[in-house]
Amino acid sequence: VPEIERKYVLRPGQSLPGLDGLPATAGAPSAVDALRAQYFDTRDLRLLRLGLTLRRREGGPDAGWHLKIPAGTGAGGAPVRTEVRLGLAAGSAPPVALVQLLTGVVRRQPLVPVAQISTERHRRELVDAGGRPQAEVVEDRVRAVVGGHAGAQRWREIEVEDLAGDGAVADALSARLAAAGIERSASPSKLHHAISAADGAALPARPAEAGVLGGYLRRELEHLVLADVGARRDVPESVHAMRKASRRLRSALRAYAPALGLAERADPLEDELRWLGQRLSEARDVEVQRARLDARVAATATPGAEAGRARLAAYFTERGAAAREHVVAALDSDRYLGLLDALEALVGDLAGPGAPDLARGDVARPLRRLAKKVAGRRRDVDAAPAPAERDAAVHGVRKAAKRLRYAVEVAKPLAPKKTGRALNRLDDLQDLLGEFQDAVVAREHLTRAAGQDATAGVAGFALGVASQQEADVAEAQVARLGRAWQRALKKARPLWS
Repeated sequence: VPEIERKYVLRPGQSLPGLDGLPATAGAPSAVDALRAQYFDTRDLRLLRLGLTLRRREGGPDAGWHLKIPAGTGAGGAPVRTEVRLGLAAGSAPPVALVQLLTGVVRRQPLVPVAQISTERHRRELVDAGGRPQAEVVEDRVRAVVGGHAGAQRWREIEVEDLAGDGAVADALSARLAAAGIERSASPSKLHHAISAADGAALPARPAEAGVLGGYLRRELEHLVLADVGARRDVPESVHAMRKASRRLRSALRAYAPALGLAERADPLEDELRWLGQRLSEARDVEVQRARLDARVAATATPGAEAGRARLAAYFTERGAAAREHVVAALDSDRYLGLLDALEALVGDLAGPGAPDLARGDVARPLRRLAKKVAGRRRDVDAAPAPAERDAAVHGVRKAAKRLRYAVEVAKPLAPKKTGRALNRLDDLQDLLGEFQDAVVAREHLTRAAGQDATAGVAGFALGVASQQEADVAEAQVARLGRAWQRALKKARPLWS
């Protein structure tokens, strides 16, 4: 269940202003809900650090177990969260089904009660002229008891949930609240408010406080672990997000760990991150290519297009099931959980007092070396004696350019303007190279699928037309490669010259 919600704090003497004159009509106040929730986390608050919440709530229309997972931002910058729900019948201890989704987050740490929060909720729904819900406004009186702290905290807050998803009514409500002097809450959740008020030191330092390399590694580790939750739920793009985070972590360690005297510690982590990427690659490949080739074959408008699409659907369904098994096995393995522990330990050490960190002088040599690697791979493309060797050489450029791009990304706090200009051009280069590689891989899948064609060539003809179109796409990218690299190099060179 998606949830787009904005929170506001009510100071003494403030109250919810009138709701007349908004682009939606406020219904009559609903009955007051009495909500009682117990929140669970690890003792070191691993869920809270990542913006996750797990609670068992009684009362109200959605009583039960709720796992809230960050899912980006919506209209007006409002945080979006996905809510996974189970009924109260699941018991009083965290349900196994939800705990399994959190394996990569909590690993071997138990989930324990960390707070009891009671809420008196006054709810009103706003609807459009057709009676369709647009937003929900609630005024909450909150009482929280945090484990290990005597006494209760009390506060009042307003929540505005954007039910339409377009932000129009929620924006109007935000303006109405701002006009009344009511400010957005600094806390993303009631649990965060309660724990920060009871013991602010329990909350983690943000990545910016961990130094240049440490902050980057922490952010990407957080991205990896959050994407892990989505991958366990088989949410589209989650495996891709995991692969991107693992590549960024590996590239950052490879580029800069030696400059900080961390090569011996980083080398095995790079190997394990490479292993993880390989275990995830087939699932991501199936996800991308299935959508790409279905659209490609449909667009051929040949007599065998529908038969070709059916052949591809069967082909990718079979491969997708096997790839999914590989993902699940990897994420449940001790090897993967050990990798997360080791990365977390390194990030923690880089955030400690006196930890080594990158300065501007530390990034020039690695960036120059990586750029030379791209240039060398680029020359290999021109020297390739045959199409197969040429394609392999372009793939080599892609991998080298990606490592350079991520290394520049790490250095952004040290030279924001220069890195910003370089990243824009490197992104263009990476898009070109990614499209080339997708086209090459697409042709491989089309060849395999055509080889399994049982339609007497009807589907095979459509697949062959699509294959030629993919070949044309690949050639177009190669023709643009030289200029794209020169433009990227021009913007990146000031970072080391």
